[in-house]
Amino acid sequence: MARGREAILVTGTVLVVLYAQLMYLVTQVLTPLSTTPGKTLAEIAAAADAAGEPVFTPLAVALPLGGVALAVAVLVTALRSRAFRSEWVALAYLTLVACGLPVYFALAFGVGMSLADLGGVLPVTGGDSDVWLVLANASFAAFFLALGVSAGLVVRRAGRGTRTLVGPRPAR
Repeated sequence: MARGREAILVTGTVLVVLYAQLMYLVTQVLTPLSTTPGKTLAEIAAAADAAGEPVFTPLAVALPLGGVALAVAVLVTALRSRAFRSEWVALAYLTLVACGLPVYFALAFGVGMSLADLGGVLPVTGGDSDVWLVLANASFAAFFLALGVSAGLVVRRAGRGTRTLVGPRPAR
């Protein structure tokens, strides 16, 4: 296997795993702590359970793990199939990271609404952790890099097609 392909596989998988871990950390640790300053996660969880608010749900684990599972699927497919070229592997990983932001927003919205509903039980400031901006910046960068890789693939494919063109036909 080529060194560049290995680097793409390792880097892409690691980036998706780190993105998923940070998504979990922001939604399940940093946001609750910054929304309810002075309270511990155990106190927030107890108040949420008492109020029937789903702050800490299995979905917060399942969604990031879904991204990791997709990254592993790309890794296994790329290792098994040489037809899955390096450019397509890179595009797959970039797409996973770019699509992480909408998943984060869907997850964070539910957590934020549940935390807001705890206002009668806990002192809620409405503050949020700014660490989510790391996720946003990573997703935007991956989106634009994916556009660049896609454009390169289109140009390369168009360039291959020009070699088969025949000159103008003579008039009859």
